[in-house]
Amino acid sequence: MAECTPVLRDVLIVLLCILTAVMLLCLIRAVRGPRYTDRLAALNLICTVVVLMVCILSYVLGASYLVDVAILYGLLNLLAVAVLSRISVRRHRERRRGKKS
Repeated sequence: MAECTPVLRDVLIVLLCILTAVMLLCLIRAVRGPRYTDRLAALNLICTVVVLMVCILSYVLGASYLVDVAILYGLLNLLAVAVLSRISVRRHRERRRGKKS
């Protein structure tokens, strides 16, 4: 892994602060979202930002094992979004059938 210069370290720390703000805004959208799909998209974005933050921290700290953690978290994010999307689609179809009857 390449050395992290002091200037690059400062830039990455500022980037982590910006990503934290983005994550908080997504959390607000997840709580206030008028629809279930808005909440699902916000949750997906939060998980993606967390993966990016863990990768940046891995580089800054020089801990390569954190990249493995980020990969596992990304896979869990994919699985969770797939399951929640499946539930959302099934729920929407059941509501449509109820309105037609």
